[in-house]
Amino acid sequence: MRTVFRYLAPYKLRLAAEMTIKTLATLIELLIPMILTHILKDIVVLESVKHILLWGGVMLVCALAACFGNVIANRMAAGISRDFSRSLRKDLFRKTLSLSSAQLDRFTVPSLESRITTDTYHVHNFVITMQRMGIRAPVLLLGGAAITLLMDTGLALVMLAIMPVVFLLIYFISLRGIPMYAKVQTSVDGMVRVVREDAQGIRVIKALSKNDYENRRYDGVNRALVKDETKVGIAMGSVRPLMNLLMNVGITAVVALSAYRVTDGASDAETVIAFLQYFTLISMAMLSMSRILLIITKCIASSARITEVLEAETELLPVPSEERRVGSEEYVV
Repeated sequence: MRTVFRYLAPYKLRLAAEMTIKTLATLIELLIPMILTHILKDIVVLESVKHILLWGGVMLVCALAACFGNVIANRMAAGISRDFSRSLRKDLFRKTLSLSSAQLDRFTVPSLESRITTDTYHVHNFVITMQRMGIRAPVLLLGGAAITLLMDTGLALVMLAIMPVVFLLIYFISLRGIPMYAKVQTSVDGMVRVVREDAQGIRVIKALSKNDYENRRYDGVNRALVKDETKVGIAMGSVRPLMNLLMNVGITAVVALSAYRVTDGASDAETVIAFLQYFTLISMAMLSMSRILLIITKCIASSARITEVLEAETELLPVPSEERRVGSEEYVV
């Protein structure tokens, strides 16, 4: 991952501006349930349409500000990710051209093609996702948790009790997913190699009537890729259903406890309404983090493959232009 951060360093000012706008937009979004609670608890009892419309307008302004802020931040994130990926692909391609024959044989041409295309896409997807969801999700999670603790500590503790279980789930599945994605990329390299060899040798294949043999060979590497993708799909695909289950258990517990507390007079309906809205935001943040987990595991595997090429020792040194000119003159003479 150090390669990703090194290539992001030139964009640190743009990243800081984008992160600031994204954070402010998310914080404004967190204010909306609080305003709704204030309207239901303090404004409605005044029976003043003027005040209700005023605070309703404040909610609308907050919603629009959050929307525009997120749009601007997302556009900035797309621009940063575009420039980052272009620089990374350019250097990776340049490094590929400088590899010696022995290094090309070690990496293999299909693997290099896969690293320049598929692996750089995974890294690009990581960079843009972390700028969009990687900022928004933690702010919603931490901000929502802090606000709910201030609103009703008892209900908040019921909800927060689920989070350690979710984080442990994410941690252990990510440990398993990283090597599995690396194996998938290796299988992709094998499939690309077969396709490349068949495309280059199509005349020989047809002349020797080897179509059936090559179809069987491709079917073998294709089945191996499907097998690896199925394994990683089952492992990583279990994250979201398990998180949905935990979140549903949590919201059921919160609703049951809130009904008891409202009946007992320890809380009120307005607070419960706002609390459920915050719980929804926190649940969305947790689900976003499960998607981020999937993208991070792909990025770690792909980043390692890219770094391996970029940091390969240069075995073919370019000849200085003066020596090339002198050599060509001697040849002409």
